[in-house]
Amino acid sequence: MLKFFTFLILSNAFFYNPIFAKDINKKWKEKDCMDLYNAIILFTKLSDKEWKNKIEKKGAFYAAVAADYTIIFNTFCTK
Repeated sequence: MLKFFTFLILSNAFFYNPIFAKDINKKWKEKDCMDLYNAIILFTKLSDKEWKNKIEKKGAFYAAVAADYTIIFNTFCTK
């Protein structure tokens, strides 16, 4: 039983080590970042349009998508 817990602890330390995750945060190509940026603008405009038309559910959905894309953009496209 002790060997199992030791294995579990060591395997977690090995697999969750930031050294092995260094390629995850590689910057994206400029074209991909521009496409993502344009999608953020699109969803922001759609959200605004739906809120003005009093369709809150769609407006909230588009705003959430724009926010999610913004997080991705800030993670992979900014220096």
